[in-house]
Amino acid sequence: MDNMKSVFQTSILFLKNGATVVGLITAVLFQVFFNTIWLSGYDQVNARMNQLAVTIVNEDGAAAEPVAKSLAEGLNFAIKPSATMEEARRMLTDRDVYMIIEIPSGFMQQAGDLSSPVAVKYVMNESNVATVKSVMQTVSAQVTATLNREVQQNSIRGVLNQSGMADDQANVMAAGLSSRVEAEVERLNPVHNFAFSMVPMLIVTATFTGAMLLGMNLQKVSGELSSRAGKWERFWARNIINVGAAFIVSLVGAGMMHVMGVSSADGWWMLWLFQLLITLSFLFVAQLSLLLLGNAGAWLNSALLPLLMLSSGATIPRDVMPDFYQQIGHYLPATYAVEGMMNLVLGGNGISRDVMLLVVIGAATLVLGVICTWIKGSGPAQSGIPLESKSAPTPVALTGNLPSPDRG
Repeated sequence: MDNMKSVFQTSILFLKNGATVVGLITAVLFQVFFNTIWLSGYDQVNARMNQLAVTIVNEDGAAAEPVAKSLAEGLNFAIKPSATMEEARRMLTDRDVYMIIEIPSGFMQQAGDLSSPVAVKYVMNESNVATVKSVMQTVSAQVTATLNREVQQNSIRGVLNQSGMADDQANVMAAGLSSRVEAEVERLNPVHNFAFSMVPMLIVTATFTGAMLLGMNLQKVSGELSSRAGKWERFWARNIINVGAAFIVSLVGAGMMHVMGVSSADGWWMLWLFQLLITLSFLFVAQLSLLLLGNAGAWLNSALLPLLMLSSGATIPRDVMPDFYQQIGHYLPATYAVEGMMNLVLGGNGISRDVMLLVVIGAATLVLGVICTWIKGSGPAQSGIPLESKSAPTPVALTGNLPSPDRG
């Protein structure tokens, strides 16, 4: 009984400690932030899948124009125009569209020849989140069925009627022959290991979580050193540590990916350098929250974590998100971290744009951190004074050197 009473009293002491209260609030806020952001961001995603864009390339000219038009009207997806396969492939690689539907040259002429099948080509880019692949496979099946129907209506029935067959018989036979259109699928940047497609989300989640924790600890140390170092010494010292940590963290991360079989066509060094840039930008963003709000900035970072994971497009295509999350993603580094990692690991058009935008965001958050530090007071210590001189002076002993009161 005494032991239970002692445990209960110790629990009360825990609850009276501010750190315990902060921990409980943080645990609750994680639930609030993740539920609010993720459930609102993923709400009605299935209904918005029709916002994924495909492009139709008609290489059979005017003969297949009615078929191409019927496809565009019948597909429940956004249609983006492209005049040539070269243009369409560029759009596909840039993820402006998610599939190319190619009506090949001579398609309608082949459709009139009942002795051979007709092929229609689909090109899909697997350098995307996994949901895109399954959705586009469904689209290709839908398009093939539509083309079979169009071939039936525009070709087979006409051929049978020309042979003198009655309309009713022609319709019945046409329905039986309407599966002549075959799908020819080309996979751009094929992904043979599902784990590789998870690398972008892994990078965002692990890197920003680490940046949050490091930032919290550096904030605590900065407060403890406030009586010994000025605000600028502490600001630049924590950024030196951030840079050093970014080198170590990215080196370990890229090394682990190499060990686990993840590679890049641009080489391991490029993979490491890009992860280094991602880590730096995440560290500066996490630091800015703490410089702006103090210790409460950790709660802002807790909200940023699910926001970064969602708006970056690491889990679902950004095209199917609510407009708010699409727009805010343009200003967050995770969006360009995901795009760059997809291009490096899964295949794409390079990372120059992503590198530039990560540098801009990292530099902007660092400058904002400088402004926050400049606005805040200096604290007890004065900038530029050596640490040794900031310690409290040793009191002088009261000795006989002082005048005696009797001599006053």
